[in-house]
Amino acid sequence: MAIWSCTDDHCNADTESLLDATLTVTDETLNDINFVENLSIYSPEWSDSIYYSESGDDNVLGFVLSPFSDTTEIVFTSKDAPLNDTLFVYYQRDYTFFSQECGFVPNFEIDTIFHSYNYIDSVEIINKEISVDKNGKIQIYF
Repeated sequence: MAIWSCTDDHCNADTESLLDATLTVTDETLNDINFVENLSIYSPEWSDSIYYSESGDDNVLGFVLSPFSDTTEIVFTSKDAPLNDTLFVYYQRDYTFFSQECGFVPNFEIDTIFHSYNYIDSVEIINKEISVDKNGKIQIYF
């Protein structure tokens, strides 16, 4: 007697939990220097250069939060702006079983967001819950 499996043991599902950030620039000085168009975003916690992705809409970015820590630091720099801004996102992590092939995936709940005030005026949390099925949402005002 033999039993065959129908799985290829590869996770073919999208298992990223993203924090969508909408960037709104109301400062005319920043609009004049194309602040958002020249924006570079990174985190000291991540060794690779791909930390965010554009989600198709203008000025909307999807950030990946660290699954190894309860905080993520995000640094905003722009080519013609002499100063940087930093977001500190504090959250709680919870791992749930997704599938046999994909294993456990992190879910997040944002507690607080602190930021510097060089160019960022304010940050509003729209949706605190972040999971594979539902992105978190924040609004950043420059």
